[in-house]
Parts: sequence; structure tokens; C-alpha cells
Amino acid sequence: MEKTIRSTSILIGLGVMGLMASCAPMQSGTVNEASVKVIESLGCADMKSLIFDSFYELVDQDQAIPSKITVKESLKTQINKIKEEKTLTVEETTKLDQIEAELEKVVDILLDSSDATIYTWKELVQKMIEIEMEDQSAQTLVDSQKALDQSMQKIASLSAEASLACKLKPTSPAAPTATPAAAATPKLNVKIGVNHVVATAYQSCRVLDLPAMDEASPDVEGITRLAENHPDGVGGKRVISDLKAVQKTHYYVRGIASEDSCAKVRDNPLIYDYGGEPAVSNNMLNFFKDAGTGTKVLGVDCSAFVSSAVATAGLRYKPNLANKPIYVRQSSTKFIDATKSGFTCFDNLSLSPSKTVEVGDIVGVRGHVVVIDRVGKDPFGLSLIKKVENCSTLNYKNFDMDIAQSSPSKNGIGINKYRLKDYLDETGKVSTAFVEMGKQACLAKFQNKTIKPKNTEWGFLRHKRTAECMAPRVALAGEACTQKCFAK
Repeated sequence: MEKTIRSTSILIGLGVMGLMASCAPMQSGTVNEASVKVIESLGCADMKSLIFDSFYELVDQDQAIPSKITVKESLKTQINKIKEEKTLTVEETTKLDQIEAELEKVVDILLDSSDATIYTWKELVQKMIEIEMEDQSAQTLVDSQKALDQSMQKIASLSAEASLACKLKPTSPAAPTATPAAAATPKLNVKIGVNHVVATAYQSCRVLDLPAMDEASPDVEGITRLAENHPDGVGGKRVISDLKAVQKTHYYVRGIASEDSCAKVRDNPLIYDYGGEPAVSNNMLNFFKDAGTGTKVLGVDCSAFVSSAVATAGLRYKPNLANKPIYVRQSSTKFIDATKSGFTCFDNLSLSPSKTVEVGDIVGVRGHVVVIDRVGKDPFGLSLIKKVENCSTLNYKNFDMDIAQSSPSKNGIGINKYRLKDYLDETGKVSTAFVEMGKQACLAKFQNKTIKPKNTEWGFLRHKRTAECMAPRVALAGEACTQKCFAK
């Protein structure tokens, strides 16, 4: 009996130990990689940016919200390796302990998913982007930015005192110092990025020669909207139910042959995918790999399309911020108010008697965002209005503009260019934004003054295109075959 009891006790003890081991935080490969990069960034001039990159990559690759305990343990392991590998003074060891404490605060700030709006890994990435962008739309974000900056400053100072050398390359070349005379570069705007994305997504230069779709353009067939919605309960899920039908009826796929060196997108065409975004890897955007943000179908939504255009045009959101592919994980609402979103390289549009909208302007509403792709001589049809009292009668059917977007239009076509006056028939929010902007342009004309409209539901943003707001462009997977589209 005694032997049995002792044996049972041993088994119970082993079971408890096994349970404890299974409950202990496991350090995944991506967590370890992120921790190594964080430690290697210590001493770097752009340490803050590099640390953000490490956390972006961690969450985006694993597509999960990591355990803060696990990340802290991994960072502690890397700090201990420094202590073991280097001969340190007592003071230097103390500095490393202080760095570890500040890094734990950084982990608490960046991986904080206690916000009621954060349920998924993608939403956590969006929050981290808001913190790095210094988004001003919520006090909690402002508080997080302040706390993070304090920790980052302490880490930078302690790293210097502990003689830690930078072991990573800069995220991108530093932005030029701003000068009052910094001139805008008209040719380098979001439209350049739009064309790169459209040509690459469809693997053809010839799609850029197609006229914008209009009300007469046929719907694409062979796409089925499922009864099941996206996890957020808003957007629908779509699948290609009949590939041949899509190939015959899709405005950008039917009748075009890919360039000789391009992939045959007809066999797996992109369509509209709510929540869909390009995959991010090796500082590149890939439209031909499922990023896991929408459904399994290849395709992107509106904000991913516009953000990709900004990235591949080589445009910064802030002068001191690198042009990072991960920024495609933003939402359409960020393009309503440049100041609140922290987009200091953008400005909300001002209207005057001689200036209204331009090609490359971004128009954001809650739930959608588009780029103005073409502007006629009289974009808002103001020549038809003879006096200020009639500004309120503005009719969008007289607008002369085209937009570029990714939308469920034409039964889920996805990336497209659309004649604005026809597109506005199918969207209330975007219609309101353009009509209200047109009315303000009308008032600016007749009252001979400059007006800068502000609205919480919509906004028109223009990139400043000054030297400090330009950056090396983000590359697109598969763009090699379409480079000739843009040869001078």
C-alpha cells in the first residue's frame, strides 16, 4: 500500500509539473526573431521605427495577438545574452536592467488589446500604426504616444550609456530637412501609385488604356456573394463560383492578354474582397498572395488599394516616418482628417475661385476611400450655375471626373476606374462628400474667397509632395513585367 501511495504521489507530481509546463508561455520563432531585432535596434538612430517594425512583423506574420508575458520573457532572454557575452561593469549591468524594464513598458503599450474595439490581430496592427502615426483622434492614443516616447527616450539614453551599438540597417533613408522653399513635385502624386497598382494587379499595361467604367459597363458574372459576412458583421464574403464567366465578363480581364513576362492573372483573377489586403514581406506588397485579412479569394478592399497606391508612389505620411508597406493595414476613416490621423505630409483640401480638386486627391468617408483619377476642365459643373443662390442645386450628373478605387461595384469587380457621375448613383456617403465639396467650391467661386471644408464624415486629402514628404517607393511583387508601362 505504501509503495502504491508513493508511486501515485510521484505520478501526480509529474502531472502537475507537466501542467505547469504546458501553461508556461512558449517562445515562438517569430517572438524570438522580434526580440532579437528589438535588441539589435538599441543604439540605432531610428531605434523607435525599428522597434515598431519588429512588433508589426511579429503580429502580422503570426496573425495573432501575442502574449505580453511571452514577449517580455523573450526580451529578458536576449538581455541576459548580452550580459553573458560582454564583460560589463556593475553600472552597465544596471543600465541593461533599466532597459529591460522600459522595454516591458513598450510591450504593454504596443500589445495592449484591452481596448473594446480590438478583437483581432489586424485591429491591433491598426492601433500600433495609429500610435506610430501620432494619431490625435482619441485621448487614449495620445496618452499611449506620450508614455511610449518617454520609454523610447530612456531606452535611447541608456543604450548610449551602456555602449550598445546599432546592429540593424535604417528602415529607409532619412527624410530631407524641411525648408520654407521646399517645392512640391506635381508629377509625383497618388495617381502614379494608382497606375502602378492597377497595371500590376492585372499584369498588363493595356488596362491603363481602357476608359473608365460607366453605367453602361456590364456586371461581372461568376462571382457569388455568400450569405456569411466578414467577422466584423458588415462586409460580405465573395467567391469565384464560375471562373470562365469571370474571364468573359470582367471589364479588366476579358479580352486582354497578359504581357509576355507577366503572370496569367486570368487563371486566378483578383476580385473585390472586403477586408482583403496585399501580403507584406521583405519590404514588398504582394497582391497575388492571400494575406489572411479578408477571405481566401485574391483581392483587396478600398483602403488597402489606396494605401498601396500611396506606398508605391513613394509618399510619406509624416516627414520623419519611413514609407512602410505595413501601412496598407489602415482603414478608410484615416483619410478623412489629415491632422487627426497624424498625416502631416497630407493636408485637407482648400478651395479657391481658381483651384478645386486635382488628380491624385484622396477622398475618404466612413466606410470607403477613393482617389481622383481624372479631372475635367469643369469638375463640378460650376459653369452651369450663374449665381451663388443656386450653389445648393448642384447636380452630380454634371460632374466631370473619374475615380480609382476597389469596390463591390459591377457585382464585385474589385480594383477599377469609374466615371464619377455614374458611380455616385450607387453610393450615398461618397455622393454626399462630392456634392458637399462641390457646393463649397461653388461658394468659393462666387464669394471670391478661399474655403477649407471640415467635416467629421468625409474629407478630401492632398499630399504635399514636398521633398521631406517623399521616400523610396515600396515595390510590388510582379511589377517587373509592367515597368515598361511607365518608361519615359
